[in-house]
Amino acid sequence: MCKDMLDFEKILNLPSPLEPLSDPMYVEKSLKVFVKRDDLIHPQISGNKWRKLKFNLIEAEKQGYHKLITFGGAHSNHLYAVAAIGRYFGFETTGIIRGDELNSYSSITLQYAHECGMQLQFVSRQAYKDKNQLLGIYRKDDQYVLPEGGTNTLSLAGVGEMVQEIRQQLGYDPDYIICPVGTGGTIAGILSAVSAKTTVVGVCVLKNANYLENEITTLLQSGADNYSENYRIFWEFHHRGYAKKTPQLMSFIEAFNEKNGFSVEPVYSGKMFYAFDELVKNEIRDNSTIVLIHTGGLR
Repeated sequence: MCKDMLDFEKILNLPSPLEPLSDPMYVEKSLKVFVKRDDLIHPQISGNKWRKLKFNLIEAEKQGYHKLITFGGAHSNHLYAVAAIGRYFGFETTGIIRGDELNSYSSITLQYAHECGMQLQFVSRQAYKDKNQLLGIYRKDDQYVLPEGGTNTLSLAGVGEMVQEIRQQLGYDPDYIICPVGTGGTIAGILSAVSAKTTVVGVCVLKNANYLENEITTLLQSGADNYSENYRIFWEFHHRGYAKKTPQLMSFIEAFNEKNGFSVEPVYSGKMFYAFDELVKNEIRDNSTIVLIHTGGLR
């Protein structure tokens, strides 16, 4: 167990780089476009997963917990990150996994988690819906609970630190910050820290997920002293649903990765960059500064 939470920072690339992105369309509209490369924070503890977990881990240590329990699916980046945290920092970890037909070798994520020493508990997809009941069955008194995806009120401050980094790196507040939306934790954290000048744009990667607006509001009301309401979520760029792909999306990602020299995946950041390519035509004001959040993700 690391004795000082500041030890976390020693293996992390923070602040993450803010890199310019170029395109003839940006020149035409006099746009300054940047990518916040949170994907470079750490190879395993990637992107917004670290942002959302940081203050949860500090709270766990503060309360004297050395064991963590959390939830995830076979391809969960959150699960992968928690397993890595266990390996690097000495936490014992347990993962409650959606799908009792799976095993430790059903995916790269589960195999890595197993190799890191995470205890995997496989449950049916129906049982997985009632997480409180599952905690009653599997959680021990000495385990700190990390929510699925890492999103809770403690996650807001970690994401808020990213906004502070952007402000310091630019020297001013951007006109737009754009991010993918899954559980709503990242966009809520951004809203908890931006100035009213900045319009926050979310690109939802789930189908039929309008319920997230209420969850984002609830999270902010319960976890932020002040927050901006200057935001908009676009719902139409999910490409058939969470972790689903369309030929148009995959063609875009292939061309994007080749052109820009860094990679985006099709689950989160790829859908955001695809959406931005469309939104910049009509939704983004000329003469604006835009920061797009590359939230990491392993696939």
